[in-house]
Amino acid sequence: MSKAVFYFGLLMLSGCSGLFEKQPKGPWAILKHEYRQCLNDLKRDSELDAIADKVTLDTVYDRDEYFDLLSIEDTPTRKEKVAIKKWATKLEHCYKIKARAYVYEPRNVALWSAALDSDQLVLVLELQKGNLSYGQFAAKRLEVDTAYRGKILQAVAADYKKPEYSQPPNNTQLPRNPVTKF
Repeated sequence: MSKAVFYFGLLMLSGCSGLFEKQPKGPWAILKHEYRQCLNDLKRDSELDAIADKVTLDTVYDRDEYFDLLSIEDTPTRKEKVAIKKWATKLEHCYKIKARAYVYEPRNVALWSAALDSDQLVLVLELQKGNLSYGQFAAKRLEVDTAYRGKILQAVAADYKKPEYSQPPNNTQLPRNPVTKF
């Protein structure tokens, strides 16, 4: 085996294979990627270990996980309140990344998404104050998430009902397939 092949193999094993992964293109895709990465980082953040089994840190809806969380009757301890405050700050940072992508989305989709993020943060702060048990927090969070997702879906549907989406494309503007002969 040549040294070049050996070193290439080492690079691949050492994690440099990420260099060959498909990277997001365009500002909207880059911001969405940064937002998802921010949420993934929350799940692995050791400062949030005290609450990791009591809330969904990344805010991604998982029905089974929410049902498990609904049964937690405990309210946050002092140590957990500190972790929740850190989580709120970090979650707000993630939402700010997401908000930068709103300029690339339909206006009403962006408005409802921003409202959802805001209401989610309000719930996190209520939990941090000790006004909710973890189960109550999970139930309210699911309720808010479901209501806003419905509004977001309606906004998306309304956007696609606009006249520019109902017109068939002009055939003279379609690119021709080089293999097909006309």
